Amino acid sequence: MFKPFINTLALSTIAIATPLIIPIIAPAHALTEAQVLERLNGIPVFTITDDKGAPLLGSAPQKGSEKPPQVLLFFLNPDDAQATLTQIQKTNPAVGSKARIVIRSMNDAYEVIKKNQDKKDIAFQIVPAKASIESARTILTSQGKPADKLPNVPVFFAIGGKDKEQGLLTLEQNGKQLVPFFFDQKDLQSLIDRAKQQQPDVANATKIQVTSLFQVLDSMVATKDNKPNPDTERFTFVPSRNAFEYVVKNQPATTPAPATKK
Repeated sequence: MFKPFINTLALSTIAIATPLIIPIIAPAHALTEAQVLERLNGIPVFTITDDKGAPLLGSAPQKGSEKPPQVLLFFLNPDDAQATLTQIQKTNPAVGSKARIVIRSMNDAYEVIKKNQDKKDIAFQIVPAKASIESARTILTSQGKPADKLPNVPVFFAIGGKDKEQGLLTLEQNGKQLVPFFFDQKDLQSLIDRAKQQQPDVANATKIQVTSLFQVLDSMVATKDNKPNPDTERFTFVPSRNAFEYVVKNQPATTPAPATKK
């Protein structure tokens, strides 16, 4: 089972072709955890390391006298990573002068966390963009749902149509219909706006929904009795345009994987 703050980047992107809104009816095969994690290769995360590539760890406050664990943060928004780096440079110039932002895939981040999950003095956190949290809160509030039940890492998808014809918004890529989950609500809205040019009646009835990344990942993995989850083979993830553009501009040819300090 995928969990929000334990664990869980090669940049590949989904080519946004013709957006359609069609019912999801075809069954799919259950996926293994490894196959699911491969879908996260195209999602960049940003972490802060020293000049040797070792991640800089912060402290997480805890109640009581227990020693706070160190925290390794994986940011989904490069601006948040930059703000944290700037703060480090101000408060600790000796460390900050050698610190840098490193781009990883979320899959790589998951592997790093998985290898270190037995270390009780280190915690891991994926930090969503503030704008995504606000978008998720707005959607939940508009649906009459408690805003304090925000997903740890929100992803956005769209449904459209009426009654039994209602389906998920899909994208066509290489002849395949994919169901996209966006990390930025504004990117999904832009896609819907484009869909209105071809399917105005359907697109106008489309509504953006929000869910937890980890719930989506769980739904894609084979169940204990190995029964397939319908259509999860077509699930794909779309990074925010902001993150994608940062990677295109800043990613070096090769980047060493981060390693936690002993």
